[in-house]
This record gives sequence, structure tokens and C-alpha cells, in this order.
Amino acid sequence: MRLKSAGMKLWSSWSDRLRGQTLVVLASRTLNVAVGTVFVVATARHLGPAGRGDIVVAFTLAWGTNTVADLGSSTSGRISLLKPDSKVDKSDVLSLTCALIPFQIILAVGAVSAMSLTSFALPTELSIVVVALSVSMMLHNSSRSILYGLRRYRQVLIADLGMAVLQIVALGALLVAGSLTAAWAVSVMAAGFASAAIFLFYRSGAFSRKGQGPLTARWSGLISDGVSPMAGALAMFFALRLNRLVLAAAFGSRSVGLFAVAVTVPETLRNISVAVGQVIADRARSGADSVETSKRHVRLFVAGNCVLLAVGAAAGWLLLPTLFGSGFTEAREILIVLCIAEVAMSVHLMGQALLVGFGRPSGIGLPQVVGAAAMIVLNLAMIPRWGIEGAAWASLIGFLALGFTSAVWASHELGQVKT
Repeated sequence: MRLKSAGMKLWSSWSDRLRGQTLVVLASRTLNVAVGTVFVVATARHLGPAGRGDIVVAFTLAWGTNTVADLGSSTSGRISLLKPDSKVDKSDVLSLTCALIPFQIILAVGAVSAMSLTSFALPTELSIVVVALSVSMMLHNSSRSILYGLRRYRQVLIADLGMAVLQIVALGALLVAGSLTAAWAVSVMAAGFASAAIFLFYRSGAFSRKGQGPLTARWSGLISDGVSPMAGALAMFFALRLNRLVLAAAFGSRSVGLFAVAVTVPETLRNISVAVGQVIADRARSGADSVETSKRHVRLFVAGNCVLLAVGAAAGWLLLPTLFGSGFTEAREILIVLCIAEVAMSVHLMGQALLVGFGRPSGIGLPQVVGAAAMIVLNLAMIPRWGIEGAAWASLIGFLALGFTSAVWASHELGQVKT
């Protein structure tokens, strides 16, 4: 009863508008999580730890190269569109994204080639699909940033629903036909991202340019404003995903598959933190909430998230072998450590949301660089020696460093905001 009362107090303390916006964004995230879970379970049970590991490595390479090729324009574009007096148009963000696609392709090809120099190499057909996935992810991230910048959350939810239907139908057809492979699974992901991106660009009106001057007039501003967010996003990639690549190089696909399944529970629940942080940041940026109001929302959410992660850890321990198959029983050994680490990650995400919301994007990068530096050292030192256990403990120590730095830096930056 006490826990229920605390949860009701947390919910009722939020404004009606914030609750409504959070529910829409959370519904979108929940839909993505549901489809992602179906994908993970189906591919894990059908392909086993090694096949699941190949998919994870492919996605990791696409994500990493996309983080660099984007040049931070998706974040800077969203922040610019949220400003009532911004001169940046939707078409500016879209045109810059399209101009960066060749850069994305070059980076993806380079990343796949570099990975083949280790003891681990992706199959040829999967290597080709990685490039397509990286481009579709880039377009999807850009289109979502535009709609979030316009605060049109329901359009994103509609796009996610369509993407979910497409991916589930395609996955089911491959399973029925007995043709599901890692390459086909990644192809379905790429097709889903691309279709959603086209819909979102269309609904945003980005195909119709209304701005004045040359098409490239505001690119430099988007890129310069995106440098710090890009550095932070790249740092977060190293903090969150480098462990998969190190595991692949040291122990092969099977270890990657086991670790990826174990981290599914905390990373699934992370979507709630992302959804809440998204709305808190957007409301702060638009002037709807003060610094103190936003801080209160953050504190209440982190407290509730601790309870949620505890429940997730217990449920995951019981259900992992049942859902994913007996081949993934070893994944339970690191689940609790990863869920504890996720508490620190939620602190970091809330700190970043506050910095974005109150117009302090230059402060985003520092905590992420600190966390990334810690994670790089820890992963390289602990994974080759202790495998997936080393990866889990490296995550815990690194996320603690990340969360602490974010909390301290956000407090420092927000102290300079005029209220």
C-alpha cells in the first residue's frame, strides 16, 4: 500500500499536460520495445546465442557510424525547432541529413572492414546489410527529431505503429518460410526504419521548403550546434556499445548474444527514462516548466525507477530461460548487476534532459566523455579477462561515474540559468 501511495503521489504531482505528453511518448517507446522484444525473442530462439550475437554486432556498427555521420544535426535540429523564434526550417534538417548520406556509407563500409581485421568477421551478406541499416537509421533519427522539435508526438506514435506492423509481418513470414537468418532480420529492421522515416518527413512538411536563402544557409549553424551533442552521443556509444565489439573480438558471437539478452531487461526499461526525459526537456525548452519544477519531476522519477528496475530484475531472473531458450541461462548471472547499473544510467539521462531543456547543450558532452573514458578503460581491461561478467561489472562502475558526473555538472549548469 505504501508503494502504491508513493506511485500515485509521483503521478499526481505532474501537470496534466506533462502526463498527457509523457503518455504519448511512452506509448511510442512501449511500442518500439514490444516490437524489439518480439525481434529479440524470435531471433534468439531461432538462431541461438551466436546468431543473436551477429545481429547485435551488425546493429552496433550501424549505430556507431550513424552517431558520427549525423554530426549531431538531429539533436541541434530538434533544439532549434523548439525555439519559437528559430530561423531553422524543417527542410534545413532534412536536406542536411540527405547531404550526409554518402559520409554515412563510407563510415559504415570502413567499420565493417575494420571489424574483419580482428578474429571476428561478419558474413558477407550481413556486412552489406549493415550499410543499408546505417542509412535507414540516419534518416529515421532525423525524421523523429523534426517531429519532436515540433512537439507532434502523436505523429511519431503513428509512424511507430506502422513500422511495428511491417516488421512483425515480415518477421512472421520469414519464420513461416523457414528463411530467417541474421541478414534477413537486419534487413527487416532497415526496411522498418526507412518506411517510418519517409512517413515522418512527409507528415512534418519537410519536403516543402519555406525558408529563405540558399538551401545550405543554415547547415553551418546546425553542424556547429551539433558538435557538442555529437561528441556526447559518440561518447555514449563507447559507454553503451563498445562492450559488444570487445566481446565479439575476444570471445565471438555467442558471448555477445548472451550479454545482449541479459541487458535486454534494463535497456528495455531505459525507454521509460528516455520518454520522460524527452518530455521534460521539451517542456523546459518551451518555457512551460521552471528549473525547480523540472528538478522535482526528475527526483520523483528516479525514485520510482529504482523500484521498477528491482521488479524488472526479479522478473528477468525467472523468465529469461523460458523466453529465450535454455541456451541463454548463463545470461541470468549478470542480470542483477546490470539492473543496478541502470539506476545510475537513469540519473545521467535525467541530467542530460535538464541540460537540453534549459538551453545548455554545451554541457552535454563533458559527463558523457568522462563516462566513455571510464568505460573504454574498464571494457578493455575487464572483458578479455572475465568475459560477460567483466562486461557487466565494467558497466556498473562506468555508469556510476557517468551518473555522478552528470548530476554534478547539471547542477552546476542549471545554477547559471535565470529563472
